[in-house]
Amino acid sequence: MADIREQDMIATRDGRDVSFFDLYSIDQLSLEDIEIIYDIARKFREHKTYKFSLNKWCSQVNVFFENSTRTQASFDLAAKNLSMDTVSVGSSSSVKKWESYLDTIQTLDSYNVKTLVVRSSEAGVAEVLSRHVQASVLNAWDGWHEHPTQALLDGITMLDYFGTKDLKGKTVTIVGDIRHSRPFGSLVRLCKKLGAEIRVATPQTIATSHVENFWLTLYGDIEEAIKDTDVVYTLRVQEERGAKGFVPSLREYSKMFGISRKRLDLAAPDAILMHPGPVIRDIDVHSALSAVDSQSHILQQVENGLAVRKSLLWLLAFRYDGKQKTFTRK
Repeated sequence: MADIREQDMIATRDGRDVSFFDLYSIDQLSLEDIEIIYDIARKFREHKTYKFSLNKWCSQVNVFFENSTRTQASFDLAAKNLSMDTVSVGSSSSVKKWESYLDTIQTLDSYNVKTLVVRSSEAGVAEVLSRHVQASVLNAWDGWHEHPTQALLDGITMLDYFGTKDLKGKTVTIVGDIRHSRPFGSLVRLCKKLGAEIRVATPQTIATSHVENFWLTLYGDIEEAIKDTDVVYTLRVQEERGAKGFVPSLREYSKMFGISRKRLDLAAPDAILMHPGPVIRDIDVHSALSAVDSQSHILQQVENGLAVRKSLLWLLAFRYDGKQKTFTRK
């Protein structure tokens, strides 16, 4: 018999299912899907790291062809909190022996796992692989394309702070290296779904066609971009992925686009500061603001990430409607 916490979760879900079997893009999600994910995530958050048996007898493989700290730990803990067995496969997998991504993922799928969490440096890998395996594939970011679970945890952080069901009437200002950012594409897609106005503040050298493709307003003056905004969302300069050649130096970048107390004070009085991590203190965000400041929601994002990923794993590993994913074994 389910204990009181599991009964609480089952009552919250209320027999609902999401419309997708894999998650590789925010574009897949309807507003109803987002509502279901968030309702369940909030309840999981209340129960913190309680060990549920909701996904007992299910297994997950974390397939991380690229390095990760927060995302990999979060997905692994989320699965374990649901009583799933987990195995992690890293960059030392058979891909290094010239095995294709497809052969690797189909090999892992043959163990009859329920979920495969995939991170790679190439755009579209998770979507392509999802078509050829029975397990549900979750994109833990694919190159400079998308990072959907990061956007989902960002979204719930904003909505819960403002106490609203959408972001209509709110302005989100994204500051930093959008050219090399993994979260940027998914964040913009989700904010648009939720009705937010989006501003982008970045040096012209690391602006991309994304700005035009998403019909965004680009600001070269960070003070103007931040003025009266509701969310200041900063991105780090990703030197390890080529950003070093796009800015004179990190010190110069910090002077022009780093978030200081003075700059944050230009935002709306109840504005919040967010960052997907890892934070480069005193470059992206001045050190005093990064965690201890009351306006910083960076650690709240991390906590919400665990809850959102638990929600997704339960929804994808167990369906009330009994529907089965269709796929092609090639």
